[in-house]
Formats: sequence, structure tokens, C-alpha cells
Amino acid sequence: MTGTSVFARLRRNAHRRAARRRLRNRRRRAAGPGTGGVPSSRLSLLILSLPGLAAVAALLFTWLQVSQTGKELRIAEQGQITNRFNAAIGNLGSGSVDVRLGGIYALERIMNDSPRDQGTVVSVLSAYVRRHAPLSTAAAPAADIGAAMNVLVRRRPEHDEGLELDLSRTDLRRWKPAHPYEGRAIHLRGAVLTGSDLSDANLRNADLADASLDEANLNRADLAGAALTGAVLLNARLRDTGFSSADLAGALFCTTVGECMDLTGTSFEGADLSRASLVGADLRKATFCTELFLAPVESIEEATSTVMCATLRDSFLTGANLSGVDLAGADLSGADLTKADLTGANLTGADLTGTKLGGATLKGVRGLPASTRQ
Repeated sequence: MTGTSVFARLRRNAHRRAARRRLRNRRRRAAGPGTGGVPSSRLSLLILSLPGLAAVAALLFTWLQVSQTGKELRIAEQGQITNRFNAAIGNLGSGSVDVRLGGIYALERIMNDSPRDQGTVVSVLSAYVRRHAPLSTAAAPAADIGAAMNVLVRRRPEHDEGLELDLSRTDLRRWKPAHPYEGRAIHLRGAVLTGSDLSDANLRNADLADASLDEANLNRADLAGAALTGAVLLNARLRDTGFSSADLAGALFCTTVGECMDLTGTSFEGADLSRASLVGADLRKATFCTELFLAPVESIEEATSTVMCATLRDSFLTGANLSGVDLAGADLSGADLTKADLTGANLTGADLTGTKLGGATLKGVRGLPASTRQ
């Protein structure tokens, strides 16, 4: 290699090193002093992020404060409810009916403000009714008993959490919901009213589904439009009781002879008695059908009317006494009338599809197809 070539190569290497130094210096100057070579774009991003991080930290701190405050408020609220509850219970023991009424309505307010405490309030008020309205000779419930019942029946049942409303053997004669709650649902679903006196009570449209009404006195009670599906009415007194348009599907009136008491004047017009048990019942003086006039007219000759009958589909009427009963147009499909007494009954237009009439007394029955006669 000649001296000229060596010299040329050294010169090129020196130029390359100088170029690399200039490039590094430009990069340092672009990044700025004291950055250790961190690119300006990253530093800018970090600087811009600082307010956001501060905001997040502030939000987190605020949330912790609100959470703590909410917890303290809930504790304070529960303390207030406890104080209110104790005060209301104290009022219930007063000798003044006015003070007792205040305690009852204070408990209703607690129940509305704190659904979790509804079960306790219901238990207290039902016990109050049982204690202060036992079966007696009183003409009607006292004002405080009526008020307690109004609170119980207008509660929201979904907050009961499986609680059983026990009003057994209480004197509730002539009771009815007070204004302005008339016409609204009376919440007594599943209530225990065994042996209670509900004679002359106004229970129109009441929800008594699955209620225990065995041995209850329902004489002359108005249960028109009430829901009594699955209700138990064994040995209940039902003289002149109104069940017009009531839902009695699956209700147990009597399962053997002797479990149905006096049914004289009991009205079932338009009621749903599907799958109801009336085994051995004496229904001779009960009514199942009625004629309804559809429009006001000037003379009876011009009236238009329709017959409203009870539905007795798949009902159990084994051994029942239905002699002389008007069942014209009634739905008796699938009903069990084995050994029933139908002497002189009117079955004109009745639906007898699948009806069991084995051993039934059919003397003088009107409207019975010849194919079904024994």
C-alpha cells in the first residue's frame, strides 16, 4: 500500500468520526439541557399528563370522602329510625287512644322510610291487634284497631320477606279500610285469620289468596271481587256471605261431609270456583246465577239482560246437596258430582262436558241431556 492510500483512508475515518460527533451534539441540543437524552416529545407528554393525574387523585380523594360520609349518614339514619321506633312502641302502651294512634302511624312512616324494617313493624302491629281485639262481645273494632289494620293492609307485601301475617282469633267485625283507601287492594295474601270474626266486614277486592280462614266467621261479609285462590275456609261460617265475581279457584270449603257450615244465602254469582272443594256441602239456599240488566230502560218489557253464573269447572261436589239450585248456563265441565243430590235443579244450557254424575240423584232435573241420565 502506498503512502498516499494510507493517508487517504485515515482522512476518511477522521471525517466519519467528526460527522458522528456533530450528530450526537445536534441530538443533545434538540433534547435540551438536563434531560439525559430523553426526547422532548416524551417530556412534553409527561408534563401534559400531570394535571390529569392530579385530577384523578382529587377524584379518588373526593370519592373516599363521600363514601365515608355516606357510611356515617347511614349509621346516623339507622340510629334515628331506632329512636323513632322506640318512641312509637312507647306510644302504643299509652292509655290515650290518640297517643296510640300516633304510635301506629309513626310505625307506618318507619315502614315506608325503611323497607328492611317492615317485617318488624308488621309483627308488632299484628301482635297489637291480636292482643287488643280478642274475640269478645264488642260491637266493632276500636279506632286504634281499625288504624292498625289499615296500616297492615296497605303495606307493600314485597317487603315482607316471607313474614306470616298472623291475625288469628281477632275480633274484626264490621271492619273496612278507611278513606281514602277504599277500592284499593287489601293486602291479606297468605294471612292467618283462623277463628277470626269478620262478620259484616267489607273485604271487597281483597287479596286473600292462600289465606287461612278456617273456622272464621264471615257471615254477611262482602267479598265481591276478592281473590281467594287456594284459601282454606273449612268450617267457616258463610251465611249470607257475598262472593260475587270472586276468584275462588282451588279454595277449600269442605273436603268431607260436615266441614261446610251454614251456606244459606251465600252468593257465588259470577265467581270462579274452578277446582274448589265443596264435598258434601248443603248448597240448596246458595245462589250461583243471577240475571243482569244491561241498560236502563223505561219498562221491564224492553229490558235486555244476561245471566251471570259461577264457573264450577273441575270442582269437587261429591255428595253435595244441590236440589232445586239454578245452574242454568253454568260451567260444570269436569266437575265431580258423584252421589250429589240434584233433585229439581236447573241445568239448562249448563256445560256438562266430562261431568261425573255417577250415583247422583237426578229426579226432576231440568235441562239434563237424556244421554247423561242414569
